[in-house]
Amino acid sequence: MVNNSKAFNLAKYAIMFATIFVAMMIDRGISVALPISMAICVLLVTFCFCFIQNSWIDGIVAFTCFGVASFIKAFIFPDAIEWYFKPLVYIIPRILASVTTFGTYRLMLLAVKNVRQRHGAQVIAMTVAIAVGLVSNTVFFLLPFSYLSKGGEGFVAAVKGLVFINILPEYTVSLFVAPYAVLGVRRGLKLGVDGNNWKFALKEDVSSTQKPYTAS
Repeated sequence: MVNNSKAFNLAKYAIMFATIFVAMMIDRGISVALPISMAICVLLVTFCFCFIQNSWIDGIVAFTCFGVASFIKAFIFPDAIEWYFKPLVYIIPRILASVTTFGTYRLMLLAVKNVRQRHGAQVIAMTVAIAVGLVSNTVFFLLPFSYLSKGGEGFVAAVKGLVFINILPEYTVSLFVAPYAVLGVRRGLKLGVDGNNWKFALKEDVSSTQKPYTAS
């Protein structure tokens, strides 16, 4: 039987948020020794949670957790953004990025549906979706952040400064590691290559409970 209860989902999303927050703190710890702020671990973990179950809800919740974790971190390690603008900078851009990311993933699955090798099709779909998600996250985050912190003059300068210092390592790790990590977790959780075995199991579970009782 597939556990689809509210309590189970609540526990799942709590674990998701905790893992993403810990990954963000690990990045923060790494960044202390560097002149830049890295987000390698948290992006990798967020993308993995986004795709593991091949679910729109999980994809949006994963990025929302990322945004909320960033929001909380902004209070622990204060920045120049006023508190009432912080959701606009840290949460909303991540929710928008979740839509572009998972939407691209589903579109790519349609584009590669004729590929015989399902493993390869999933890698292609996730890699393209992650690339779109990374760009979306960077643009959606930097636009309000640069405007509010530098009066709207810092966006281009921020992008130029981040391309080789932050973006290159963050993008490289997410693009080349996340798809294979997701497939590995799917295999371990017996979710299937497509990550949706739970849907079929749920349908079978529901149909079995609806069968009329017959005396033996």
